[in-house]
This record gives sequence, C-alpha cells and structure tokens, in this order.
Amino acid sequence: MKQVQSLGEVRFGTLARAAEGLTQWRPLLLGFLTLLSTAIVISLAQWLAISAGGFLGLIMMLLAFVVLMAGSSGVGIMLMDKAKNEPVRSFGAAASAGLMCLPKFLLFGIILLVGFLAYMIVAAVIYYICKIPFIGGFIAFVAHPVLVLTAAAILIALIWVIGPLMAPALWSGLSLKAALANVVSIARTRLVEVVLMEVVLYVILGLVSIMLFAGLMPATISLTGLALGITGGANAMMGAAMGGGYGGMGGYGGMGPMASMMGSGAGLGLMAGLGVLYCVVGAMLAQVMIMGMNLIYLQARESVDSSEAEGALDGLIGDVRKKAEEAKERTMAAAERAKQAAAQKMQERADAKASAEAAAATAADASPTGSTSSANAAATAAGLAGAAAVSGAMHTPDQASEQQALDAQAAAEAARRQTEAETARAEAARLQAEQQAVQQAARERAASEALARAEQEERLRAQAQAERLQAEAEASRQREQAEAARQREEAQAAHQRAEAEAAQKRAAAEQAAREQAEQARLKAEAEAEAAEKARQQAAAAANHCPSCQARVTPDDVFCGECGHKLK
Repeated sequence: MKQVQSLGEVRFGTLARAAEGLTQWRPLLLGFLTLLSTAIVISLAQWLAISAGGFLGLIMMLLAFVVLMAGSSGVGIMLMDKAKNEPVRSFGAAASAGLMCLPKFLLFGIILLVGFLAYMIVAAVIYYICKIPFIGGFIAFVAHPVLVLTAAAILIALIWVIGPLMAPALWSGLSLKAALANVVSIARTRLVEVVLMEVVLYVILGLVSIMLFAGLMPATISLTGLALGITGGANAMMGAAMGGGYGGMGGYGGMGPMASMMGSGAGLGLMAGLGVLYCVVGAMLAQVMIMGMNLIYLQARESVDSSEAEGALDGLIGDVRKKAEEAKERTMAAAERAKQAAAQKMQERADAKASAEAAAATAADASPTGSTSSANAAATAAGLAGAAAVSGAMHTPDQASEQQALDAQAAAEAARRQTEAETARAEAARLQAEQQAVQQAARERAASEALARAEQEERLRAQAQAERLQAEAEASRQREQAEAARQREEAQAAHQRAEAEAAQKRAAAEQAAREQAEQARLKAEAEAEAAEKARQQAAAAANHCPSCQARVTPDDVFCGECGHKLK
C-alpha cells in the first residue's frame, strides 16, 4: 500500500536554509553574467532587426532566450548542489548542465500544451453530447461541474506543485520521465504539505524583502535626490514631468529633457548604477526563492517511491499507446471493409448497367420491318421473340408488325423486370454482407474488450501482488529496524552498566589507596614520635644535652647551657 506522509513529519525548519541563497556569491555572479549577456544579445537583436531585417533579429531573440534559460538553470543547479550539501560545480559545468536542461523544459511545455488541448477536446465532445434532446440537460447537470472541478484540481496541482517543483526535479539530474513521475507522485500524495511549505517559504521571502528594502528604499530616495540636485539632473526631471523640458525655450534645442539629464554623463551613471544594484537585489531574492524550492523538493521526495511512480507512468503511456494502436487497427479494418463494399457496389452497378444495355439492344433489333427472325435477342427474351416470329408468319403484314412490336415491348418489360430482380438480389447480398461485416466487427470489438478487461484484471492483480509484497517488505524492514534499535539500546545499556561498574571500581580503588596512604602517614608519624622519644630517652640516659652535648643531671628539665628542654 502507498505510504502517505503525515503533517507531523513535515520539517518546516528546513526552510530556514533558504536564506543561504543570500550568501552564495558564485550563483549570484552567474545570474548577473546571464542577465548581462541576455541584455547584450537583445540589444544586438534590435540592431540587426533595424539594419539587416527581422529574420536575423528573430534568430538573435531566440538566442537570447536560450542564454537566459541556460543561465537560470545553471544558477538553479548550483543552488541544488548547495541544498544537497555537495560541492558546488564550476561556472562552465553549471552552464552546460543548464543548457542540457533546456530541451527538457521545452518538451515539458509541449506535454502541457498537448494535455490542455486533449482535455478541451474531451470537454467539447461532452458538451456536444449535451445537445441531445431530453437527456442532454441531465448530462450537462452532471458533466459540467465534474469538468470544472477536474480542471480546477489540475490547475491547483500545476500552479502549486508540478510547476514550481518540475525545475528542481530536472536540476537534480533526473530525466524528464523520472522527474515528471516524481512530481506527479508528490502532487498526488503530498499536495497539502507542499502547499503549506510554499506558504512558509513565501513568508520567509517577504521577511527577507522587507529587511532588504527597509534600508534600500530610504537610502535610494535620499541619495538619488541629493545626487540629482548636485549634478543638475533635478531640473531636467522636473521638465520631463511637466512635458516640455527646456526644448521649447532654447535651452537644449530638440534633445529633450532626458538628453539634457544624460548630457554630462552623471545622470546616465546614476540610473545605470541603480539598475545594476536592483538587478543584484532581485537576483538575491530569486536565489532565496530557488533555494527554498530546491529544499521543498528534496524534502518531499524523501517519502516518494520514484520507481513506483515511474512504473505507473510507464503503464499509463503503454495503455495510451496500446489504445492508439487498437484504434488504428480498427480504423484500417473499417476502411478496408468500406473499400470492399464500395467495390462490390460498383460491380453491381456495372452488372445492372450491362443488363439494361442488353435489354435496350434487344428492343432496338425488334423494329417493324416484317422480319420474323429474333435470333439476336437477349437470352432472357429468347422464348418471347420466337413466339413473336411464328405469330408474324401466320398473320397479315400489318398484324404481324403490330404483334412484333407488342412482343418486343413484352420482351423489354421482361428484361427490365429481370434486371430489377438482379438488382434486388445484389442489394440483398450487399445488405447481408454489411450485416455480416457489422456482426464480425461486433465480435471483434467484444473480443478486444474481453481481452482488455482480462489485461486490466491481470494488471490489477499484479499491482495488488506488488503492493502486498511491498507491504511485506516494508513490515520486514520495520521489524528489522525495531530489532536493530532494540539491540542498539541493549548494547548501550550494557555499555553504560560496564562504565558504571568501572567507575565504581575506580572509586573503590581510589578510596582504598587513600586509606592506605593515610595509614602509612599515621604509621610514619608514630614511628617518628617513637624515634624522637627514644632519642630523648637515650640522651637523658647519657646525661648529656642532645642539643649542645653539655653535661646535665637526671633531675634537670632544661639544659643549663642552651636552655633545651630535656623532658
């Protein structure tokens, strides 16, 4: 089953990286060079259109479009590398990759145009069906809201998901089919999440714009006014605003106010500098927008199975191609049957015409000349002509002529009736053949529909099997992840227990060492006190002062020479 990411898993904090587009100087430089090259090519196209003709100007305008699209795609590719935390490629590599993206964008535009025309054709057919009396109103009541809602859903997906995310998908290096499959899958499973992230991106872009223009607009207004006041361009701008300038008063002749302002070069420098500055600011804001769209695409792509989406797109393309081939085969078969029916009709008409001509020739040969022979009559009137010849020999000449004319008329009528009978039989045969062709077409259509249903059921079974296998694989993967997490937790717990035990052992060892050191110190102090007492006792026993070795008595407490305490 398809896994749909919940709203809780959308990481809005990722969009904070969109502001990194302000610090990327290499894409900014490439965008500036792209705008400069486009402006130069457009100026050259205008000059060629004026001097050499409109055809060369049109070619140069197309070249300007190619330069603009390739450079813009190069900027998007460099920012995509930054969004992926990969090394940003060089100017040449980015520009060449952007140029390779241009055919994909053109083909995507053609696909959108074809889809739009196909949808309009389907809607037109449905609306023509709505013209049927009685039931047309009910069909319109149901079909029109459905068509409107479908078109609205498609437009929402195009405006908010497919349109903004198609460029990042192509900049990431995917083919057109894979990119289209990814974007359609995102629009089908993560439409709400992507729209929310784009709203957050627009808020971030608005905050960055407010931050930039809060300083740019006051500085531009104040310093531009000061510069125009000093360089003398303020009067020219006032004259331009009033409509006459100084041209009518003889100050600048026919050059006009703008020429007077640009005459010293200061005004031209001011305007050109402001234009370059605001182009750079616009490029920075565009980089924030492109960086944000790249981040949105990368986050939305994480939960999309590109192989499944591409397989679904391949299946759709295969179904469309198969239906087109079946329609082609049915059209060719119908054309062949129509051709055979037309040939049969022509043959029947030729046979009927030949029969009529034979009957007319038989009637012409039976003229009133007194002859009793009718050997050249048609095979269908031979008996009547012989009877007319016998009766002509038995009557008078006048009666024979009248009888012969009557017999010829009867033979012509018989031939006409026979021709009509043959025509009726041919028409019946034609109708029978058409009925058989219709029955054969119905059998073929029923067989093709049964085959299509069987293929659809087989495809649905295969899809269900694939979804079941995918669900089992996902469940197995989740079980493995849970088992791995449990093992990691157990290992971490064992490691923590081992560290705690080691810390306890180290603390116990340190405590034991401190106790041993304290015992050794106390022992050493006791030994020193014992040695001092022994030395004092030995000195007292020897009746000498331990300090100055003077003679003392056992009863002396202090030495009489140095005052050392003896006891």
